[in-house]
Amino acid sequence: MSNRPTTARKRTTKTEANRDAALNEGIAVTVDGKLYTVRMGDLSSIDTMALRRATGFSFMGLMRAAQSDPDIDIVAALVWLSRRVDGEKMLDYEAVAAEIGYEADIDLADAGDQVDDSPEA
Repeated sequence: MSNRPTTARKRTTKTEANRDAALNEGIAVTVDGKLYTVRMGDLSSIDTMALRRATGFSFMGLMRAAQSDPDIDIVAALVWLSRRVDGEKMLDYEAVAAEIGYEADIDLADAGDQVDDSPEA
């Protein structure tokens, strides 16, 4: 039997908090008064695969693009992804992109800045 310490990662309150913070990282976009929120922890691998196929972005890449160059195609991708997470799995990205134009009233924010008013919260 070896006296070497285990290499298994210890679960502490801090590592759990860091994991939860990473899963809550996301972005919220308001388009014409309607709020759409997407957080990393909400996504499945199928959602991220569909995102990459539709836009060429990973979720983190999409968030960086939204922070640096939030054009309407990026906003459409966020709305589309949010709607997929909410159950519209067969929704086509192009259909959402066609609904959003430069005349739309758009506001982007960190998902952590948004308050969840749902009764489950």
